[in-house]
Amino acid sequence: MPKFSVSSIRKEDIEGIIASGALITSAILPHGQVDSLNLCPWYHLTGHQCPFCGMTRGFVAMTHIDFQAAIDFNLGTPLVYVAFVYFSLRTIIPVIVGGKEIQIPKPAYNIWLVSTIVVFGVMAWERIGRYLL
Repeated sequence: MPKFSVSSIRKEDIEGIIASGALITSAILPHGQVDSLNLCPWYHLTGHQCPFCGMTRGFVAMTHIDFQAAIDFNLGTPLVYVAFVYFSLRTIIPVIVGGKEIQIPKPAYNIWLVSTIVVFGVMAWERIGRYLL
């Protein structure tokens, strides 16, 4: 019998497990009943929203196919949600079909990356930057 150790788990599998857990949790949480939920420690310490405030509520809205609410909670929700779906599928698909993991074409990844940096940069400025000046 092969010996199991935590160090034998691939980084990609850990990412997939965490992403899948977040997606499953967002499916279990009832949309509409978590709208007042605010888990952000930055918000509770400072009273100001961070660039990621609303992401949990946005994930719940995305999972329940309420895209407008997801964007209203946090403009970056769809970008991060797509990444979580990718991480989940990258781990699950090879297990199911016994194939190699899926890869995103470099141009698509670059568009996602630049979009994400711009969206969260703008949100960081709007939510935090003006209070620091």
